Amino acid sequence: MRCKPGQVLFLLLFILVLVLPSAACQGGDAGSTIAFAYNSVREWFILQWAGDRIEKMRKGDAAVTIVDDNGVPVRQARVYFQQQKHDFLFGSNLTPLSRSPIGPGGVDRDWADAYIALFNYGTLPFYWDSYEPVKDQTAEKALKAMADWATSKNITVKGHALIWTEAVPPWAPPSAEQMQTVLEKRVKDTVSSFCGIVDYWDVVNEPTSGAPLNNPVGNWMNKETPSTACSDALEWARSACPKAILLINDYRTDQDFKDLLQNILRQRGRFDAIGIQSQMQRGNWPLYQVWDICERFKDFNVPIHFSEVSILSGAPRTGIGNADQSADWPSTAAGEAAQAEYAGKFYTLLFSHPSVQAITWWDFSDEGAWQGAPSGLLRKDMSKKPAYDRLLALVRTKWWSVGNAYTGDDGRAVFRGFFGQYRLIVEKEGKRVEADVYLARGLENKFQVQLKDYQQPPMTPFLQTAWPYIAAAAVVVLAGFIINWVIKIRRRI
Repeated sequence: MRCKPGQVLFLLLFILVLVLPSAACQGGDAGSTIAFAYNSVREWFILQWAGDRIEKMRKGDAAVTIVDDNGVPVRQARVYFQQQKHDFLFGSNLTPLSRSPIGPGGVDRDWADAYIALFNYGTLPFYWDSYEPVKDQTAEKALKAMADWATSKNITVKGHALIWTEAVPPWAPPSAEQMQTVLEKRVKDTVSSFCGIVDYWDVVNEPTSGAPLNNPVGNWMNKETPSTACSDALEWARSACPKAILLINDYRTDQDFKDLLQNILRQRGRFDAIGIQSQMQRGNWPLYQVWDICERFKDFNVPIHFSEVSILSGAPRTGIGNADQSADWPSTAAGEAAQAEYAGKFYTLLFSHPSVQAITWWDFSDEGAWQGAPSGLLRKDMSKKPAYDRLLALVRTKWWSVGNAYTGDDGRAVFRGFFGQYRLIVEKEGKRVEADVYLARGLENKFQVQLKDYQQPPMTPFLQTAWPYIAAAAVVVLAGFIINWVIKIRRRI
C-alpha cells in the first residue's frame, strides 16, 4: 500500500511532536535547537486549527420567526442581518481623550474616526495621582465626559487602575493604617460614582511587584500581603457597584501571578476576569508562549483579558526602563510590515482561545505612546499603518457577519453569525421593519419579529398551484402513448 504525501507529512509531524519534547530536555545547543523546532511545530498546529476553533466557539445559530399583524407566519420574507457590535471586546486605551484642552470633543478627528471604525472597547485613565492630585479634588467631571463620549460611540469602557503602587498622589498618608482607610474611600467613591457608566475595572494593577516599592501604597500592600490587599480592594469595589466586572491586572505571566490569584481565592476574594499585560517593547513573544499563557490561567474559569498589547513597528529595545521616554524611536517600513504580520497572527490566536474575552492595544497611535515607542496602529500624523488595515480586515470583515436569509412556510429564517448585537431588516412586498437582537453564547437565540401593516394571504390549495405541472405530465404521458401506438401500427403494416 502506497502512502499519500499528506499522510507522510502528518506522520512526520506526529513523530516530531512525540519525540522532540524528550530530546529537548537533554539540554545543550542541540537541545535548544530541538526545543525551537518542537515549539515551531506546536505554533503551526495552533494557528492551523485557529479557524476551526473560532467557527465553533465565537459563532452561533439564530432563528428568526416573522409574523404578520395577526401573528400568522410570513412566508418568503427577506431577512437581512447586519452585525452592529462584537460580543468580544476589541479596544485600546482612550488616554488621548484627556489630552485635548477642550475635552473629548476636541480629540483629533482622524484618531477618533479610525478608533470608532475598528474598536468597541476602551480603557479610561483613573490613575490616582492624576485623578486626585489634591485631596478631595478629583477629575470626576472630566472622566465622565470621556466616558460619555465613548458610550455615544457604542464603546464599552473600563477604568484603569484603582490601586497601583506607581500612581500615588503626593498627599497620600505615609502609614499603612491610614492608607487602608484612604484607599477604601478612593475605591468605593470612584466605583460608586461611575456605577453604570464604567463596566469594567482594573481594581489592582501589578500587585506582584507592589509590595517591594517603598511608598505609601507599597508599604500598605507589604503589611497586608498582596493577596489580602487585592481581596480587600475587590470587596470594596464590589460593594460599591455589584454589577461591575472586576479584574486583577499584571505584567507577570508566570507562576508567581498564578499563585497570587490562587491566594486571593483562598481568602474568599473574587475577581471576575484576569488581566494579562503584553508589552513587547523588547521583542515579540513567540506565539506558542502566548498560547501557553492562556492555558496557564484558563483553569481559574474566568475570562482572560489581554489588557495592554504593544507590538512595535520599529526596532525593539532591551535597555529602556519603565520611566524612560525616548524621542527618537522611529517606525520603519520593514517594522510596519512585520508588525502587521505578527499582529494578525497574535489576534487570531487569542480570538481562537476559548478563555480570552478582550484584547486592548496600547497605544492606539505613536503620538504620546508609552516610552515613545512606535507601538501605535496609527503614526504620529494619524495615518494608518498596515497593522491597522490588517486588524480592520479581521475584526470588521472576516470576523463580522452580514447576509440574507429567507423565511419558509413556517415563517422561520435561520442564520449563523458571530456573537454580538445585530440589526435585522425584514422586507416583504414593499413592507419593511427593523429590529435589534443580540446573538448570545449559551442561549437558544430564537427571535420573533412582527411585520406591521401586512397580512399573510392564505396558502393556495394544492391542486390550484399544482395543476399546470400535472397537466404537463399528462401531456407527456399521452404523447408517449400515442408515439408507442403509432410505432406498433407501422410494424404490423
